[in-house]
Amino acid sequence: MNVLEAVARILKTEGTEFITCFPSNNLIESVAQEGIRTIMFRQERGAIMAADGYSRMNHRKSFGTIITQGGPGAENSMGGIAQSFSDNVPILLLQGGPALAMRQVSPNFSPVRTYESVSTHGEVILGAGQVSNVMRRAFHALRNGRPGPVLVEIPADVGTQEVPEDALDYQSPK
Repeated sequence: MNVLEAVARILKTEGTEFITCFPSNNLIESVAQEGIRTIMFRQERGAIMAADGYSRMNHRKSFGTIITQGGPGAENSMGGIAQSFSDNVPILLLQGGPALAMRQVSPNFSPVRTYESVSTHGEVILGAGQVSNVMRRAFHALRNGRPGPVLVEIPADVGTQEVPEDALDYQSPK
């Protein structure tokens, strides 16, 4: 199982029924294969607004989840993320990121680094062995503390890495 498939399985374990998305991100296909409904939007802001509305209706019992592409998709998400942050709405944003070797090369864009001021938690999955721990911390941040957007960035080359068996032990946080 690769990183994208592991993230999709964790989303299913957490009870995610649907995700809003804007292509192109290979995680969308992995989520669909897990049986999670994908709702495609014409632009990122609409996908974020739909997830925001879903989270508002569910009072931290379930969360809107968004998948967008890295680079321009992450940049176009800023307005929706800032609105969710200012309104204290917990949403989970899963975005692509540049390959690890290209992270510090200009003009590559890191969503987690850029959204620090408008998110309650953000983390990059830097290796396949980190999937369960990063996702556990993300769901912990969604459920606890100040509500707001939580970002998980998955670099392009990390998404296809095989996850070690001992790293697949996911326990949902309380």
